[in-house]
Amino acid sequence: MDWDAYRYFLAVAETGSLSAAARALKVSQPTVGRQVQVLEQTLEVRLFDRRPDGYAVTDAGLRILELVRDIDGVMQVISRRVGGEKAKLAGKVRITAAQGIGTYWLPQQVHRLMQQYPEIQIELSVCIPTLDLGRHQADIAIRLGDPGDDSLIGRRVAKVSFGLFAAASYLARRGEPRRLEDLAGHDIIESSGEIADLPQARILRDHAAGGRTVGFACDNLVTQFSAMAAGCGLLAAPLYMADAASGIKRVLAESFDVEMDLWLLTHRDHQETARMRAVIEHLCDAVRRDRQRFTGR
Repeated sequence: MDWDAYRYFLAVAETGSLSAAARALKVSQPTVGRQVQVLEQTLEVRLFDRRPDGYAVTDAGLRILELVRDIDGVMQVISRRVGGEKAKLAGKVRITAAQGIGTYWLPQQVHRLMQQYPEIQIELSVCIPTLDLGRHQADIAIRLGDPGDDSLIGRRVAKVSFGLFAAASYLARRGEPRRLEDLAGHDIIESSGEIADLPQARILRDHAAGGRTVGFACDNLVTQFSAMAAGCGLLAAPLYMADAASGIKRVLAESFDVEMDLWLLTHRDHQETARMRAVIEHLCDAVRRDRQRFTGR
């Protein structure tokens, strides 16, 4: 049974008329009358005697009136508690992000969040593919490229640039490429598995086609970066990963420059929740502060 029908019944019982109940509920008088009629038909009893001076509750109506009042009280408590939870800057927020963002950039932002909002608990999932917001596997997603779901809301917060990097030890041993055509003579750190089709990986693969056999392949960007720093070969990686690393160098900066959109997304159900809004705004501010780190410009 739809609770609305009982809510209309209760309003008429307490006000004594359809018009007064309609004003209390901020609906039309015919709507109230229709809902009361539906309830009577469903219960197969007459709940009100229609009199010239208003509506009087019948004996059958009186038998359920106190129960309906009790249920109405419970519903109001639920509404207040849910509303209170939405308004509180406390509780768990689950963030999902790709490996690079989640490992090299997001932890510093989580630390600042913990200081600013000590009652908000951050749960971070670093994976590819990122978790599904539509199925409520996470609350906020930080995604590169196409957001991929029209049911989500959010904003494109930055561009992320990708360059080509190698360890200084590798370049001393193999020489530095001066043109894209030179990549065919170099060791390439290949992307496999779930990251095989990332745009920067495909572009590097195309430029190095026909060259030396790939000596190292991996399905984890963080591991790839460590392999590059160890001298295993050239890697296409985001600039924010390389800015604090030592012993590596960007090569072909003018000719190998890939950009992807960075999106901050949440589900429509979360847009009115205070802690979600607070975390999203905090992350948006952080992206704005680090814009040069993401783009290299």
